[in-house]
Amino acid sequence: MSSADAVRSGGSERTRPPRPISRPASLLLLLIIAFLCSPCPARADWLFAGYMGAAGTSSNTLTVTPASGAPFSLANVAYKGQAFRSPWYYGVRASYVACAPDAASLPMPEIEWTHAKAIAQIDPRGSDLNAFQQSHGLNFLLGNLAYRFSCNRRYTAVVRGGAGISTPHVESTFRNVHQEQYQRGGFAWQLGAGMEFHLWQFVYGVADARITRVTEKHLHGAGVDIAGSFFTRHVDFGVALRLPNR
Repeated sequence: MSSADAVRSGGSERTRPPRPISRPASLLLLLIIAFLCSPCPARADWLFAGYMGAAGTSSNTLTVTPASGAPFSLANVAYKGQAFRSPWYYGVRASYVACAPDAASLPMPEIEWTHAKAIAQIDPRGSDLNAFQQSHGLNFLLGNLAYRFSCNRRYTAVVRGGAGISTPHVESTFRNVHQEQYQRGGFAWQLGAGMEFHLWQFVYGVADARITRVTEKHLHGAGVDIAGSFFTRHVDFGVALRLPNR
Protein backbone atom coordinates (compact mmCIF):
# COMPACT_ATOMS: atom_id res chain seq x y z
CA MET A 1 0.00 0.00 0.00
CA SER A 2 1.48 3.34 -1.01
CA SER A 3 1.81 6.36 1.26
CA ALA A 4 -0.84 8.10 -0.88
CA ASP A 5 -3.38 5.41 0.09
CA ALA A 6 -2.69 5.19 3.81
CA VAL A 7 -1.95 7.48 6.75
CA ARG A 8 0.20 6.34 9.68
CA SER A 9 -0.94 7.50 13.16
CA GLY A 10 0.55 6.27 16.43
CA GLY A 11 2.03 3.15 14.90
CA SER A 12 -1.21 2.18 13.23
CA GLU A 13 -2.21 2.52 9.62
CA ARG A 14 -5.54 3.94 8.47
CA THR A 15 -6.73 3.53 4.92
CA ARG A 16 -8.20 6.61 3.31
CA PRO A 17 -11.69 6.14 1.94
CA PRO A 18 -11.90 6.21 -1.87
CA ARG A 19 -12.86 9.51 -3.45
CA PRO A 20 -16.51 9.59 -4.47
CA ILE A 21 -17.35 9.88 -8.15
CA SER A 22 -18.42 13.42 -8.99
CA ARG A 23 -22.05 14.11 -9.87
CA PRO A 24 -21.39 15.04 -13.54
CA ALA A 25 -19.21 11.97 -14.05
CA SER A 26 -21.88 9.75 -12.46
CA LEU A 27 -24.55 11.22 -14.72
CA LEU A 28 -22.43 10.70 -17.84
CA LEU A 29 -21.68 7.11 -16.81
CA LEU A 30 -25.40 6.41 -16.39
CA LEU A 31 -26.14 7.93 -19.81
CA ILE A 32 -23.50 5.74 -21.48
CA ILE A 33 -24.80 2.61 -19.73
CA ALA A 34 -28.36 3.47 -20.74
CA PHE A 35 -27.22 4.00 -24.32
CA LEU A 36 -25.43 0.66 -24.53
CA CYS A 37 -28.15 -1.31 -22.74
CA SER A 38 -31.24 0.29 -24.27
CA PRO A 39 -33.53 -2.24 -25.98
CA CYS A 40 -33.45 -2.19 -29.76
CA PRO A 41 -36.83 -1.82 -31.54
CA ALA A 42 -37.96 -4.23 -34.23
CA ARG A 43 -36.14 -2.07 -36.77
CA ALA A 44 -33.33 0.19 -35.58
CA ASP A 45 -30.37 1.43 -37.57
CA TRP A 46 -27.14 3.18 -36.66
CA LEU A 47 -26.68 6.75 -37.86
CA PHE A 48 -23.09 8.04 -37.74
CA ALA A 49 -22.83 11.78 -38.39
CA GLY A 50 -19.98 14.24 -38.69
CA TYR A 51 -20.57 17.96 -38.91
CA MET A 52 -19.02 21.41 -39.02
CA GLY A 53 -20.64 24.72 -38.23
CA ALA A 54 -20.36 27.83 -36.13
CA ALA A 55 -21.05 28.79 -32.52
CA GLY A 56 -21.47 32.00 -30.57
CA THR A 57 -21.05 32.26 -26.80
CA SER A 58 -22.94 34.95 -24.88
CA SER A 59 -21.13 37.54 -22.76
CA ASN A 60 -20.64 36.48 -19.15
CA THR A 61 -18.88 37.33 -15.89
CA LEU A 62 -15.59 35.64 -15.06
CA THR A 63 -14.60 35.20 -11.42
CA VAL A 64 -10.82 35.15 -11.02
CA THR A 65 -9.29 33.70 -7.84
CA PRO A 66 -5.48 34.08 -7.61
CA ALA A 67 -3.37 31.80 -5.45
CA SER A 68 -2.08 35.00 -3.84
CA GLY A 69 -4.18 38.13 -3.66
CA ALA A 70 -7.87 38.99 -3.53
CA PRO A 71 -10.40 37.50 -5.98
CA PHE A 72 -11.92 39.80 -8.59
CA SER A 73 -14.51 39.65 -11.36
CA LEU A 74 -14.57 40.70 -15.00
CA ALA A 75 -18.08 41.62 -16.12
CA ASN A 76 -19.55 41.54 -19.63
CA VAL A 77 -16.74 39.50 -21.16
CA ALA A 78 -17.47 39.03 -24.88
CA TYR A 79 -16.40 36.00 -26.92
CA LYS A 80 -15.55 35.14 -30.51
CA GLY A 81 -16.12 31.67 -31.98
CA GLN A 82 -13.73 31.79 -34.99
CA ALA A 83 -15.32 28.55 -36.26
CA PHE A 84 -13.41 28.45 -39.56
CA ARG A 85 -9.99 29.33 -38.18
CA SER A 86 -7.83 26.39 -37.11
CA PRO A 87 -8.71 24.49 -35.00
CA TRP A 88 -12.10 24.38 -36.74
CA TYR A 89 -15.47 23.84 -35.15
CA TYR A 90 -16.61 20.23 -35.60
CA GLY A 91 -18.60 17.43 -34.01
CA VAL A 92 -19.52 13.75 -34.30
CA ARG A 93 -22.66 11.91 -33.27
CA ALA A 94 -23.69 8.22 -33.06
CA SER A 95 -27.45 7.57 -32.95
CA TYR A 96 -29.93 4.75 -32.86
CA VAL A 97 -32.68 5.46 -35.41
CA ALA A 98 -35.98 3.54 -35.18
CA CYS A 99 -37.90 4.04 -38.42
CA ALA A 100 -40.62 1.92 -39.97
CA PRO A 101 -43.74 2.93 -41.92
CA ASP A 102 -45.95 0.81 -39.67
CA ALA A 103 -44.39 1.79 -36.32
CA ALA A 104 -44.58 4.93 -34.22
CA SER A 105 -41.40 6.90 -33.65
CA LEU A 106 -39.67 6.49 -30.28
CA PRO A 107 -37.14 8.67 -28.42
CA MET A 108 -33.78 7.05 -29.12
CA PRO A 109 -30.35 7.47 -27.48
CA GLU A 110 -27.32 9.23 -28.94
CA ILE A 111 -23.74 9.97 -27.93
CA GLU A 112 -22.30 13.26 -29.17
CA TRP A 113 -18.98 15.08 -29.07
CA THR A 114 -18.78 18.78 -30.02
CA HIS A 115 -15.63 20.87 -30.36
CA ALA A 116 -16.72 24.52 -30.06
CA LYS A 117 -14.55 27.55 -29.28
CA ALA A 118 -14.84 30.56 -26.97
CA ILE A 119 -12.14 33.23 -27.20
CA ALA A 120 -12.53 36.02 -24.66
CA GLN A 121 -12.07 39.61 -25.81
CA ILE A 122 -10.02 40.92 -22.88
CA ASP A 123 -7.81 44.00 -22.72
CA PRO A 124 -4.44 42.51 -21.70
CA ARG A 125 -3.62 45.71 -19.80
CA GLY A 126 -7.00 45.97 -18.06
CA SER A 127 -6.45 43.41 -15.29
CA ASP A 128 -4.11 40.68 -14.07
CA LEU A 129 -5.95 38.23 -16.34
CA ASN A 130 -4.26 39.14 -19.62
CA ALA A 131 -5.90 36.50 -21.85
CA PHE A 132 -8.44 33.69 -21.61
CA GLN A 133 -9.76 31.33 -24.25
CA GLN A 134 -10.96 27.82 -24.94
CA SER A 135 -9.93 27.43 -28.57
CA HIS A 136 -8.93 23.78 -28.54
CA GLY A 137 -11.74 24.13 -27.33
CA LEU A 138 -15.02 24.48 -25.40
CA ASN A 139 -15.68 20.74 -25.78
CA PHE A 140 -18.85 18.82 -24.90
CA LEU A 141 -19.38 15.08 -24.36
CA LEU A 142 -23.13 14.50 -24.19
CA GLY A 143 -25.68 11.72 -24.03
CA ASN A 144 -28.90 12.67 -25.86
CA LEU A 145 -32.44 11.50 -26.41
CA ALA A 146 -33.64 12.28 -29.95
CA TYR A 147 -37.17 12.09 -31.36
CA ARG A 148 -37.70 11.89 -35.12
CA PHE A 149 -40.96 12.92 -36.81
CA SER A 150 -42.30 11.12 -39.91
CA CYS A 151 -39.06 9.26 -40.35
CA ASN A 152 -40.30 7.23 -43.36
CA ARG A 153 -40.14 10.37 -45.53
CA ARG A 154 -37.24 11.90 -47.41
CA TYR A 155 -37.00 14.79 -44.93
CA THR A 156 -37.03 13.97 -41.22
CA ALA A 157 -37.38 16.55 -38.46
CA VAL A 158 -35.53 15.84 -35.21
CA VAL A 159 -35.63 17.30 -31.70
CA ARG A 160 -33.07 16.35 -29.08
CA GLY A 161 -32.02 17.07 -25.54
CA GLY A 162 -28.96 15.90 -23.72
CA ALA A 163 -26.66 16.19 -20.71
CA GLY A 164 -23.06 15.37 -19.92
CA ILE A 165 -19.79 17.17 -19.23
CA SER A 166 -17.48 19.72 -20.78
CA THR A 167 -13.81 18.91 -21.32
CA PRO A 168 -12.29 22.30 -22.15
CA HIS A 169 -8.79 23.15 -23.27
CA VAL A 170 -8.11 26.16 -21.05
CA GLU A 171 -5.60 28.69 -22.33
CA SER A 172 -4.93 31.61 -19.99
CA THR A 173 -2.31 34.26 -19.33
CA PHE A 174 -2.26 35.59 -15.77
CA ARG A 175 0.23 38.24 -14.69
CA ASN A 176 2.07 37.60 -17.98
CA VAL A 177 2.48 33.86 -17.28
CA HIS A 178 0.83 31.59 -19.85
CA GLN A 179 -0.58 28.12 -19.16
CA GLU A 180 -2.81 25.76 -21.13
CA GLN A 181 -4.13 22.25 -20.62
CA TYR A 182 -7.16 20.00 -21.10
CA GLN A 183 -9.27 19.47 -18.00
CA ARG A 184 -12.74 18.55 -16.79
CA GLY A 185 -15.08 21.52 -16.88
CA GLY A 186 -18.54 20.93 -15.40
CA PHE A 187 -22.06 19.66 -15.92
CA ALA A 188 -23.42 20.59 -19.36
CA TRP A 189 -26.78 20.31 -21.12
CA GLN A 190 -28.15 20.98 -24.58
CA LEU A 191 -31.44 21.38 -26.47
CA GLY A 192 -31.77 21.42 -30.23
CA ALA A 193 -33.73 20.71 -33.39
CA GLY A 194 -32.68 19.77 -36.89
CA MET A 195 -33.37 18.06 -40.19
CA GLU A 196 -32.04 14.91 -41.83
CA PHE A 197 -32.14 14.72 -45.65
CA HIS A 198 -31.93 11.44 -47.56
CA LEU A 199 -29.36 12.06 -50.31
CA TRP A 200 -28.48 8.68 -51.78
CA GLN A 201 -28.88 5.08 -50.54
CA PHE A 202 -27.45 5.16 -46.98
CA VAL A 203 -26.06 8.73 -47.19
CA TYR A 204 -27.87 11.60 -45.43
CA GLY A 205 -27.32 15.30 -44.96
CA VAL A 206 -27.83 16.78 -41.49
CA ALA A 207 -28.45 20.33 -40.28
CA ASP A 208 -29.04 21.37 -36.67
CA ALA A 209 -29.54 24.38 -34.42
CA ARG A 210 -28.72 23.88 -30.74
CA ILE A 211 -28.06 25.66 -27.48
CA THR A 212 -25.66 24.46 -24.79
CA ARG A 213 -24.88 25.66 -21.29
CA VAL A 214 -22.12 24.73 -18.88
CA THR A 215 -20.90 26.18 -15.58
CA GLU A 216 -17.16 25.73 -15.15
CA LYS A 217 -16.12 26.52 -11.58
CA HIS A 218 -12.43 25.59 -11.45
CA LEU A 219 -10.60 26.34 -14.69
CA HIS A 220 -6.91 26.27 -13.80
CA GLY A 221 -4.32 28.78 -14.96
CA ALA A 222 -0.85 29.77 -13.82
CA GLY A 223 -1.48 30.48 -10.14
CA VAL A 224 -5.16 31.24 -10.67
CA ASP A 225 -8.61 29.64 -10.86
CA ILE A 226 -11.24 31.00 -13.27
CA ALA A 227 -14.98 30.39 -13.06
CA GLY A 228 -17.87 31.25 -15.35
CA SER A 229 -21.03 30.01 -17.07
CA PHE A 230 -21.01 29.64 -20.85
CA PHE A 231 -24.23 29.78 -22.89
CA THR A 232 -23.56 28.93 -26.53
CA ARG A 233 -25.66 28.86 -29.71
CA HIS A 234 -24.66 26.35 -32.42
CA VAL A 235 -25.55 25.94 -36.11
CA ASP A 236 -24.28 22.70 -37.68
CA PHE A 237 -24.27 21.02 -41.09
CA GLY A 238 -22.76 17.73 -42.18
CA VAL A 239 -23.09 14.23 -43.58
CA ALA A 240 -24.34 11.03 -41.97
CA LEU A 241 -24.21 7.33 -42.85
CA ARG A 242 -27.18 5.17 -41.90
CA LEU A 243 -26.20 1.53 -41.41
CA PRO A 244 -28.47 -1.40 -40.53
CA ASN A 245 -28.12 -2.82 -37.02
CA ARG A 246 -27.71 -6.50 -37.95
